[in-house]
Amino acid sequence: MKKTLIFTLSLTGALLIGCSTQPIRTFYPIKTVNLNQLIASGEFRQKVDNLYVVLDASSSMKEAYHGNAYANDDFPGDSTATKFAVAKEVLHRVNGSLAELNLNAGIRRFGFGPCIGFGLSTLNYEFGRYSPSQWKDSLGQQECVSGGSTMSGAIENAQTDLQKATGKIALLLVSDGHDLISSPVPAVQALKAQYGDQLCVYSVWVGNTEDQSGHAMLQQLSDVAGCGFSAPAKNIYSQNDFDGFVKHVFLAQTQAEPEAILEEPADGDDDQDGVLNSRDKCPGTPKGATVNESGCWVIKGVNFDFDENDIKPEYQPILDEVAAIIQRNPGISIEVQGHTDNAGSEAYNQKLSERRAYAIKGYLHDKLDSDHRLTAVGYGLTRPAYTNDTDEGRANNRRVELKPIK
Repeated sequence: MKKTLIFTLSLTGALLIGCSTQPIRTFYPIKTVNLNQLIASGEFRQKVDNLYVVLDASSSMKEAYHGNAYANDDFPGDSTATKFAVAKEVLHRVNGSLAELNLNAGIRRFGFGPCIGFGLSTLNYEFGRYSPSQWKDSLGQQECVSGGSTMSGAIENAQTDLQKATGKIALLLVSDGHDLISSPVPAVQALKAQYGDQLCVYSVWVGNTEDQSGHAMLQQLSDVAGCGFSAPAKNIYSQNDFDGFVKHVFLAQTQAEPEAILEEPADGDDDQDGVLNSRDKCPGTPKGATVNESGCWVIKGVNFDFDENDIKPEYQPILDEVAAIIQRNPGISIEVQGHTDNAGSEAYNQKLSERRAYAIKGYLHDKLDSDHRLTAVGYGLTRPAYTNDTDEGRANNRRVELKPIK
């Protein structure tokens, strides 16, 4: 009874206030990554066959977007952007990256009012063969927001819309997750029961500080599906961050072909790190470096606290010795690799691993001559060296490794 009353009030409110039109905004343009080119390179493969977007067009999306306290500097070029304008910009960028990919796609919008239909949701781009031009036209026609947040109804409609889908499905929610009429969890559970391992749930949270509960809800939907993650819009506004986001959603790295095994392998220890060449996954380690059983240079004794990238005072003697080793190897270039455990979303851990890599790089840079070249790279949660099933294993995965590069 309570849900029915809330829903009735929301619909009545929509009729009283009318619709709010949202013209297409012009943001600072970025050159989005061409996913098809990455696939053609052989380094990546396409892992998604179907993209189904659920777009929030409820009344809360007409509010100004503040980038979760960053005051509209997340999408340069428009200081008055609404949440809905930012949501459409994200989907415009997705369209730019998907060009030439072979997949099916659809866009369903939810809200309520005369300008967006009086149903709980509207299918604006009928699910079928993906067309970049039709996708763009569909987004251009969506300029109105109003009514209650009926996300659950839109996800329920997905069961019918996706009936002909074969292969992997990416359900992409773009929303502030605010003031939902009812929980969308049962709808995602039903969709997961229908499609099983075919389905992953991703989301872009277009919310402000006061909408934090909405972000938690969106992340919960990925957890329910057992696959996917939620990324705040402010974290994917730059070109590099956006490229990383779409690559995570649509692509997977291609497995390298196994090396041929010689009947009588010639073995040795060319870099003299104590690990034979046949087992050394990181050849060329400088003399004096501490390596693991795979021959990779790890900074033993330096592990970060949960969700932290601070360098503790007790780490400094260890890092000073690392700097001395690099100093004794003139001309060497080092890739400083940051890693995390698996707590939290892929997108968040990617950023955290980068902060850890840059923290170590900054410390070492201050100890070295300018001739030494250091680059920082974050690998997020993608390369665990230990189990994430124990506290000790997770702590050991919050690490930094060093890789000599030629």
